[in-house]
Amino acid sequence: MPWCSIGSPGATFFAITSFIFGMDNDTPGVAERTLKEIRTWPPGLPIFGLMTPLPATPLYKRLEAAGRLTRPKHWQEFIPFAMAHTPLKMSIDEAQNEVRIGWTSSYSPEAIEKAVDSLNHKPLGYRINILIARLCFRGIYFPQMGRFIWLKAILENRSTIFKLLRQGFGGGLHASAPSVATQPVTEQRR
Repeated sequence: MPWCSIGSPGATFFAITSFIFGMDNDTPGVAERTLKEIRTWPPGLPIFGLMTPLPATPLYKRLEAAGRLTRPKHWQEFIPFAMAHTPLKMSIDEAQNEVRIGWTSSYSPEAIEKAVDSLNHKPLGYRINILIARLCFRGIYFPQMGRFIWLKAILENRSTIFKLLRQGFGGGLHASAPSVATQPVTEQRR
């Protein structure tokens, strides 16, 4: 997934990518296989969800005919990140666990730090942007509705936050990170 430019030359944005687990050919380990590929891309904002058979769609009708709907009227009782049908090659619990693995691996303090560090060759503003976006996006799966939960998220990511603060005071918003860490993460792994 290359960097994309819109408008002025060099304008960079972060891709929001969505991955659906629980499809008929998915097997346990699909999250790790997906994450392995994502880790080769520039940092973005991955989102993970479960396949949801919507009413009056061919998928819904097929699953209903096969007797695989576990909550035939799931839209009347919304439960976030809960399966409404039985996948073929894994259990409902396994599919839901794959989503948990995707979110946890992508939005842990370590993953956020790697995403920020992978932009060390970019101005500080890009690194601050991905940090804030990642902290906000993690709230899709991990509810962050109170100030204490936000304080916990900030404390968990304090190493990355302090690193950016030090860089900002050292060189301003257009500063790159110190030269020892200027390679993108994908190049450092080789």
